[in-house]
Amino acid sequence: MPPINGKLKLRDIARLTGHTVGTVSKALHDKPGLAPQTREHILKVARESGYIGNALAGSLRSGTTKTAAIILGDIANPLFAIMAKGLIAALEKVGYSAILLNSEENSEEEVRAVTTALSRNVDGVFLCPTQRGMEGIELLRRNGAPCVLIGRYFADSPLDSVVFDDFYGGRLAAEHLLNLGHRNVLFLAGPDCVSSARERREGFMAAMRDAGVQSDPALIREVGITADASESIAEALSGERRFSAVCAFSDYVAWQVLYALSARGVRVPEDVSVIGFDDIQSDIHMPVPLTTIGCDKRALGEQAVELLMRRIAEPEAPVSQIRLETKLVARGTTRGLA
Repeated sequence: MPPINGKLKLRDIARLTGHTVGTVSKALHDKPGLAPQTREHILKVARESGYIGNALAGSLRSGTTKTAAIILGDIANPLFAIMAKGLIAALEKVGYSAILLNSEENSEEEVRAVTTALSRNVDGVFLCPTQRGMEGIELLRRNGAPCVLIGRYFADSPLDSVVFDDFYGGRLAAEHLLNLGHRNVLFLAGPDCVSSARERREGFMAAMRDAGVQSDPALIREVGITADASESIAEALSGERRFSAVCAFSDYVAWQVLYALSARGVRVPEDVSVIGFDDIQSDIHMPVPLTTIGCDKRALGEQAVELLMRRIAEPEAPVSQIRLETKLVARGTTRGLA
């Protein structure tokens, strides 16, 4: 097939196939009225010649771009990568593509990410909010952009959301450690403004109270939750207060705990038990079998896409806030006290 200089256009495919531009357009846009052999021939030639359709032109005709933005807190965190992969797979099933943006868990960066998404004329946005401000949410609202919150939600500002049952997850983590005989547990919490961090801590504390264990306030420490949080985590572990177990806000934090403890010569689980949240190892194999609180991350993507498609089709539909089940996944970083 002879090369064509520049980007291929419909008329180029028409010339290569011997069909009219109108016939080629019907085939490439899956319109009715063509013989199967004709459609197949045109599509085959288009593929082999490297034809790429003009999505912008199509969006101007239809009023939609068939694109959604995914805005996440820290794409260095494997959990967010897994969530993004699930969302993209679910979007593909409904004929959508995605753009991925990072907020760095910073409210100003979140506003910039929302601005970028809106400038691309996306049909909707999936947002894991920083929750340090409402500016990004307000910007979406003012522009009438359909939005589904993922992983976190605002109790006092109802928006469609899909989150995990973080309170129950915190309870499960505490009950697991209590059943192993641990009473002095260092709880490394995320920022209290983050709904998942707050509810995990509340669930953990509720289980401790129900068991008659008076938690030492000094053993509840807030740490950073991004890639640069290692210093705050190491500081929380270095205090004089003794603990036999660590409950970390996330697997991402738990891995940094494992590294810091190892650097100090502390063995896991022989000296200290460690439990995380998110069960990243159900998707990514790691050398250390971390005990964690698991959740169905694929279901999050499927449910979130379903909510966004409904919100696009029915802007006035009732708000849906979905909580997905959490469960204990016991592996090798927790053990009973001798």
